[in-house]
Amino acid sequence: MMKNIKTIFKKEFDRVMKDKRLIFTIMFLPGLMLFLVYSFIGSALENATTKTPYHVAIVNPVVEFMDIYEPNETDYILNVISISEDDVDEYQARIDDEEWELLLYFDDSILTYDGTGDKPVIWIYSNQNNMNSSAVYSRFVRYLSQFQATLSYDLYGDTTFFTLQFDGTEVDQNLQIGTMISSIMPMLVVMFLFSGAMSIGPESIAGEKERNTISTLLITPVKRSEIAIGKIFSLSMLSLLSAVSSFIGILFSLPKLLDIQGSSYAIYSVLDYLMILALLFSTVFVIVGAISIISAFSKSVKEASTMVIPLYILTILVGITSLFNSSITENPFMYILPIYNTVQTLSAIMTFNPRVVLYLVITICSNLVYLGLFVYFLEKMFQSEKIMFSK
Repeated sequence: MMKNIKTIFKKEFDRVMKDKRLIFTIMFLPGLMLFLVYSFIGSALENATTKTPYHVAIVNPVVEFMDIYEPNETDYILNVISISEDDVDEYQARIDDEEWELLLYFDDSILTYDGTGDKPVIWIYSNQNNMNSSAVYSRFVRYLSQFQATLSYDLYGDTTFFTLQFDGTEVDQNLQIGTMISSIMPMLVVMFLFSGAMSIGPESIAGEKERNTISTLLITPVKRSEIAIGKIFSLSMLSLLSAVSSFIGILFSLPKLLDIQGSSYAIYSVLDYLMILALLFSTVFVIVGAISIISAFSKSVKEASTMVIPLYILTILVGITSLFNSSITENPFMYILPIYNTVQTLSAIMTFNPRVVLYLVITICSNLVYLGLFVYFLEKMFQSEKIMFSK
């Protein structure tokens, strides 16, 4: 039995491995493209948020106010200059034209006011149609509120009714990084597991039906179950190689994308990566099994590819759940559901959940049960002439 399965496995595996273009497409291109795309997105976001300094012009600046905002800003992020009253119109026009972000005008009496008569005014000019202007405006309003409280204290004494004392759980930086990664990684991994299987799955059975070579395979003295196992295992191995390539590409690009200092992959142990690999391998069995059933039912590669698309969309929708819900379900029965169990278990691994081993065992066992069912149904389909030789 194992010899026949090995023969079928080698036949399907060689079909891909002897095609250099297909090898590059499956094993190297996914990870390379993901690394380049997400690194580019991360660089673009970094440039948009930090490498373009905000410009602020102040008339009659005061040192006391500078002492409030300067500790929280740098020249790299904020460019503050002092201008005269004669320059106000010029900078107001530049703000209107989105060439400048903010203008502040301090009354001369801002520091000499004694609490009587008209209160001094700080005039703020911004362009709320400009996102950068709006952002720096919000920040300086907070600084001005602190400045106002400081001057009020100097003039009237302590006017606060209560004080705030901040405390909280000790920050776990690894958990924070893991939570950020787990919000996007499960969705991406499931998508690329499926896309890798989808690129070669329909060709394996529907392609042979279309070329009329399936009959030659079925009349050989090989059990139909062995053919089914051999095809599913070979496609699973090829799909897993594609998924691992994608996983590595995502892993190396996430620090740039999420603006994480250091290496995101360094926070995980060898055991964590082994658990992820085992999880991916069991999941790809489910995906390849489902695609193989659809491929066997279809009359052509085109029909199989079309029929797989709804299942692909459903898989993406399940993967997206990690984006909107950061908590891990504690119900063990939920880890029986295909694909959803992979999303939840992968999130549990990446957030260091203490029950991750239980979730992993349930997920792998349930995925292997689904594999057995797919092999059984695929064997029955191979035995049906109506299905295998339909035109």
